[in-house]
Amino acid sequence: MRASRLASTIQRAGIALALFSILVTGCKRGSLPDAASPSAQLYVSRCGNCHVPYNPHEMTAAMWDTQVTMMEVKIQAAGMPALTSDERESIVEYLKRNAGTE
Repeated sequence: MRASRLASTIQRAGIALALFSILVTGCKRGSLPDAASPSAQLYVSRCGNCHVPYNPHEMTAAMWDTQVTMMEVKIQAAGMPALTSDERESIVEYLKRNAGTE
């Protein structure tokens, strides 16, 4: 009975590891468009503090407006400095300029 439990546990662990590998591989992000621009660098420095910055193509311009607003709430809740109006404008403009269409 012990051997079958061990085999079952190993099998479940193998399945979990395989799923984890698929998720991690699927979540790799390519390089950002216009990555050397000041607005892209600002986006990476401010948004990359908590997570890997998303490629702007992953959302539409309208979705980015909503996303940045939602993230500002999370920034405040985390006790981090709020985006200045200039930072917000630069980041949103960069995201919208490089946004996806669907």
